[in-house]
Amino acid sequence: MKSDSALKFRILDASIDSDGGGDLRLLVDGHAIKYIAIDSNIYSPEDLTFLPTLVELLPALPSGDWNVSTISRDPNTGQPQFTQVQRAELPGIKQVWHPTQIEFLELRLGKKLRSNVYETQCDHFGQTVIAKFARFAWETWMLEAETEAYQWIEGHAIGPNFLGHIAEFGRVIGFLISRIDPCRHANLQDLPLCSSILQKLHDLGIKHGDTNKHNFLISGKEVVLIDFDSAKRTQDTDELSKEMSGLKEQFSDESGRGGVTVHS
Repeated sequence: MKSDSALKFRILDASIDSDGGGDLRLLVDGHAIKYIAIDSNIYSPEDLTFLPTLVELLPALPSGDWNVSTISRDPNTGQPQFTQVQRAELPGIKQVWHPTQIEFLELRLGKKLRSNVYETQCDHFGQTVIAKFARFAWETWMLEAETEAYQWIEGHAIGPNFLGHIAEFGRVIGFLISRIDPCRHANLQDLPLCSSILQKLHDLGIKHGDTNKHNFLISGKEVVLIDFDSAKRTQDTDELSKEMSGLKEQFSDESGRGGVTVHS
């Protein structure tokens, strides 16, 4: 496979397995995004997690028009090499319902809140907003479900304002929502207020699916519900009642499960 060591790239995202394999998302020459799967036991997990070292260890990128490839071990030399280099049609979010669509490369990502959630700015908005996107193809289904859930609650003052879809060369991979600032995570004292917003969701026939206290943001005297990737529509009133009755137990949990970084 012909390669071009002159190609300039930086690693946008990395998902690393304990066996030394993983997935990389690269920005190449400032305008192309490419995905690389790394076979197990090619590199040590320590090398994969320290990105400056990993950049030096990767074989020279293949030239040509490709977007997915694999790094495997050469059976003759034992050295890492690119295989399965191809241009593939990657899965995208199909539930595209908002009129606004912003290309990923137009975003100026700022503070990282989760592995796939960032504060961001772009010329389309005059303020900092929140970007949530699928870094890799296998994350798309979660963003698909959450994008649809935001359509269900549109106009009901339950979650952040849905501002538009994020696309990668036309393929929708995520969405933009309003940034709630100032805010803090809910605590047990906020239970009545949070129960009221959850009831609004239930009145629409929607189960949230992950009612840990970090998914309720308190801003002044208002509450905003976030993270709808486990939400589903249901007419099962017992299922909805069980979610509501379990809210106090969720808010009493001190494990930190579901915690995210927010401004206070």
